[in-house]
Amino acid sequence: MPRPVPRLRTVPATGALPAGPRRILVLGAGGFVGSHLVPRLARRPGAEIVAVDRTLDKLEPGLPAVRRIEADIAKPGLLDELIRRAEVVVSLTALCNPALYNTRPLDVIDASFSDLLPVVKLCAARSRWLVHFSTCEVYGRTALDPRGRAMRKMVEDETALFLGPVQRERWTYAAAKQLLERVIWAHGQHGGLPFTIVRPFNVIGPRMDFIPGVDGDGIPRVLACFMHALMTGAPLQLVDGGRQRRSFLDVGEFVTAIERLLERPQASQGQIFNLGSPRNDFTIRALARALAAAYRKLRPQEPAPRLESVSAEAFYGPGYDDTAARIPSVAKAARLLGWRPRRTLAEMLPEIVGDYLARYAPIPTARARVAEAAGRSGR
Repeated sequence: MPRPVPRLRTVPATGALPAGPRRILVLGAGGFVGSHLVPRLARRPGAEIVAVDRTLDKLEPGLPAVRRIEADIAKPGLLDELIRRAEVVVSLTALCNPALYNTRPLDVIDASFSDLLPVVKLCAARSRWLVHFSTCEVYGRTALDPRGRAMRKMVEDETALFLGPVQRERWTYAAAKQLLERVIWAHGQHGGLPFTIVRPFNVIGPRMDFIPGVDGDGIPRVLACFMHALMTGAPLQLVDGGRQRRSFLDVGEFVTAIERLLERPQASQGQIFNLGSPRNDFTIRALARALAAAYRKLRPQEPAPRLESVSAEAFYGPGYDDTAARIPSVAKAARLLGWRPRRTLAEMLPEIVGDYLARYAPIPTARARVAEAAGRSGR
């Protein structure tokens, strides 16, 4: 018989929600989501947050109750020491960038599976609550029920996980994430690990990714790609015409869901949660147009942005594949966490555009570079 998942004991204040755990270890705290999550957690009464990443440049400095550790989690003895002292471990670490899935597949598999196995095993050995961030990518190419019939939405406990063939290396990330989910689930059902698995759906917001040639190299995710194009006057490239549908969620609302999850261990442990916004279901082409419109409002002097279709192989290289649509059901999060996303894409985009302009405004546009080159040549 499977052993029941142990629960953290919390004593709720009278008339208030449970306070949840105080000693929280956040792995991958320097990334996009971590830079939003850690400050929110640090404001909790009595919180003691340990923020770990290779670099913490995105994380707000001087946060009270936050111990910053810039290190690789593979450093000998580090995980054992930190997990021993924590009540809950929030694991955000991964290489979650589609441009890497078929170009650096072994690194992606290691970062999303092999490197995280010690985290799972240590949490299981010490009965620490593991909140693991997986991905909506585990659902694969399309939403199917267990009998292979089409579903409109992806449902945590019902939708099958349908990936492409092995030579389509784009699915290395999803396969690695799915396998780690199964390891975590097995430790919970048969070894008593307290766990919660989160599947984010296209979370967006300020400080997302990087701008190539400025604070990173390669191809960032779609939002940063489009902002890079807008700020430099280049065309916004739409992979396979931008027909893919995605459900965009505000990072602030995503963090609120994580807070709710931590406040409700009885409801959230042993569960898998979709966190996304079905109301913000748009094609990538529609995202490009909406982002361009938000950009033009802040930069009306810039020329009208251009859209340009490009094949997936030309953009990402051979071995790429994709999901036509990813629409989450969030009924479980609403029922168990009392959480529903409310912000629209139109409400999110001005803040995101403003953030990129504030951080990267010195980037010269294509027109400015042409003018500068003409000046140097004396024309």
